[in-house]
Amino acid sequence: MLGLGGPYYHDASACLVIDGRIVAFAEEERFSRRKHHKDSRSCAVAAAYCLSEAGITLDQVDEIAIAFNPAWPEPSDTCTDMELIAELLDPSLFGHHRPRQVTVIEHHLAHAASAFHPAGFDEAAVLVVDGSGDGISATLAHGTTSGLKVLRQFPFSQSLGWFYETVAEHLGLGDWTSSGKLMGLAGYGNPNRYQLDFLTPQAGGYHLDLSRYGIRPDEPVEDQYTDLRYYRRLKAAYAAAYTGLGIPPHRRARTYSGGRVVPDTGFGPEHADLAASAQHLLEQCLAELAREVLTLTGSRRLCVAGGVGLNCSANGRLAALRGVDELFVQPAAGDAGCALGAALEVAVRRGDLALPGEAMTAAALGPAFDPATIRATLNDYGLAFRDHGDDLPTVVAGHLALGCTIGWFQGRMEAGPRALGRRSILADAHHTRARDHINDRIKHREPWRPLAPALLEEAASALIGTSVPHPFMIVARQATEAAHQVIPAAVHSDGTLRPQTVARDDADPYARLLASFAEQTGRPPTLLNTSFNHEAEPIVCTPRDAVATFAASPLDALAIGPFLVLKEQPN
Repeated sequence: MLGLGGPYYHDASACLVIDGRIVAFAEEERFSRRKHHKDSRSCAVAAAYCLSEAGITLDQVDEIAIAFNPAWPEPSDTCTDMELIAELLDPSLFGHHRPRQVTVIEHHLAHAASAFHPAGFDEAAVLVVDGSGDGISATLAHGTTSGLKVLRQFPFSQSLGWFYETVAEHLGLGDWTSSGKLMGLAGYGNPNRYQLDFLTPQAGGYHLDLSRYGIRPDEPVEDQYTDLRYYRRLKAAYAAAYTGLGIPPHRRARTYSGGRVVPDTGFGPEHADLAASAQHLLEQCLAELAREVLTLTGSRRLCVAGGVGLNCSANGRLAALRGVDELFVQPAAGDAGCALGAALEVAVRRGDLALPGEAMTAAALGPAFDPATIRATLNDYGLAFRDHGDDLPTVVAGHLALGCTIGWFQGRMEAGPRALGRRSILADAHHTRARDHINDRIKHREPWRPLAPALLEEAASALIGTSVPHPFMIVARQATEAAHQVIPAAVHSDGTLRPQTVARDDADPYARLLASFAEQTGRPPTLLNTSFNHEAEPIVCTPRDAVATFAASPLDALAIGPFLVLKEQPN
């Protein structure tokens, strides 16, 4: 089964499932090198990669599924639009094979399947929240061994995702692709300063009423959805609401200095307070939705997906809810993850996947490169390197202990936007100067953006107050006092951190790196971890990507496969 994600001209992706097992998943942006693969819904290169991983061709795929309904608002189970199919899967990459039809999986059902089917649960409540897809912005569902049953949905005119992204845009953080920045800024603000009373949390969910700004909640707007008229009206309404609070749109000045464009980071207290107020309100609404779906299902397990599911702080709130014993958040919670959900949903329907399936505990589903390929790339660039073989983690740990910042490129690329020890930038979390160096000089981004800790599971209780695994860096936890003392660079201003826990495993170079760092420093087995890229590019995918980003940044070293490249120090 081949699932295709990113139908709305961003976050295109592909996932291949064989006999109920995820064989490969990748986002198109990693190959196009265009962040979020904006303004295109072609999944062709990602799909070609997935097929190559299995050694098959497109004409050998039993079923192809897309994660949206091109005929919306009319219901549809299949799509035979050859022009659309060719747009998704460029025939020139597949021996000019043209599939005659693809299966349609409703957008929110694909999100729900990406959350429940890989969770390993025999039953769970499922919560999907995003901007919108197929006219829906939130879905409550019940997952059982029989599959998924949708219980309740909220229309696009009640979108929490769009609310959140308009705050980020109003504050000058960027378009919808920059909503995650708002979560970081919120940690510096007062969540009680602004009453955003157009959005009201209530039993069973929430209610959005923008009547004062020209959009009534009972207004029929379905005909304004596909041509984006409603979206443009909505953005204008929100801009009026935020301006009415005394906060005009923030337009950040940009200056050119030191060979790069530097964005203005001069945010005032009112900006941080609006961010905090919006974050707090979002969390309240999500908590009400979660309580509702837990009540409707009688479950004590919760699965989460949709773009809002990438909000670590909100996920931390959901994990702490009374009645939630277990939480699974799909690491590729955004639209890219719909490829995974569409493929798994088709596999369930065909009987290829019996539920509960195997629990997803890792996200290493993308391309890997053997030492010979990596060596050839390093030679092509004329780089001096040393082959450390199995000793690489020990050597790299020594450099990290001396204060180096290192690009780490190992094994199969991660799924989703968070680096999980395959394509990472690593540093010592004991020193806040390492965090500041990464934000300012390497990532070229705002100084208030938090970085995350990676830690061996055995250190979790002491640093995050629980031994529950957190493998995907997608759920925020309150830092313990010990964490404040030993890994201050990973603790955000609000006292939280978003951990990735790693099982001790001698076969895993990442786990051995953490263990060796602890041995050499006498401190806990934890490192500062952020994605291997700079602000304007996707996470690196290939050895050439890694070398290019390494060369263009002040990283001290590149650990790629068994090889270590040290940057020459200036005299």
